[in-house]
Formats: sequence, C-alpha cells, structure tokens
Amino acid sequence: MEKITKFSLYSVNKIKYRRCVCGKSAYQLALDIKKSKNYISSAENPNSPNRINIADYPLIADELGCEIDDITPPDNWQVSDSHDKVDKVVVSLSDPAFVLEVLEGIKASPKAEVLEDLDKLYKHLSTKDATEKAVIKKVWEEFRK
Repeated sequence: MEKITKFSLYSVNKIKYRRCVCGKSAYQLALDIKKSKNYISSAENPNSPNRINIADYPLIADELGCEIDDITPPDNWQVSDSHDKVDKVVVSLSDPAFVLEVLEGIKASPKAEVLEDLDKLYKHLSTKDATEKAVIKKVWEEFRK
C-alpha cells in the first residue's frame, strides 16, 4: 500500500464517492476532464503512488456537478505537515459502509431511479467485479426494505 498526504487521501475518497453517486466510471471522468484514460483509476488505486493534481479539482467538480468544497477537506480540517504521509486507504464498493453511503447519495440525487433495479445500479456504478456486486446486492436489498 502506498502513502499519500491526508489532504490527497481525503480528496480522492470524496471524488470517488461523488463519481459513484453521479454514475461516472473512473475512465469516463478521466476522459471528461481531458486526461489519460487511467488518470482517475490510477489515483484511486491504493497500490499506486499517483494522485489527482489539485489543479484538476475545478474541472472534476464541474464534471461531478458539485463544488470544490465538496471534494476537499472542510475549513475546520486539522492541518498537517505536508510531508506527513498516511496509508492510501481508498474507499471501495466492496465495503458495505461505503456502498450504503453511495446508495444514500444516489437516493438524494436526480439519479435515484437507478435504485429501482439492481442491474441498472450495477451499470450506474460501473462495476463488473464479483465481490463488489455481491456487496452491492446485499446492501441494496437491505436499503430497499
């Protein structure tokens, strides 16, 4: 597992959350902001040292229909030494807590109709991974009760 700054970790996780709620794959978001096709997925990979350039945050926020404040730490964030690194623990659709957070975000968004059908939800979340699909299905079934 790589190490990155707390700021970068916070932002990559918020960007991934927003991306999942909006229904954009990492690939599509990278193309939409005119970056290489692996730009976002590489930054989201815990085994890659790559990160998202802060100069790209305005473009990313525009593409995700949010504000820069939605993908950066809050004002009351405890500032750390920029040289301090933390483990690059990126949120994942194989984590039930993250899936629930994403489903709640989708429900509150204009994309809520994808919650009516599991196959639509899989497509919306751009997942083909069997583990992720199993977690999504389990959380989705509980979420719909």
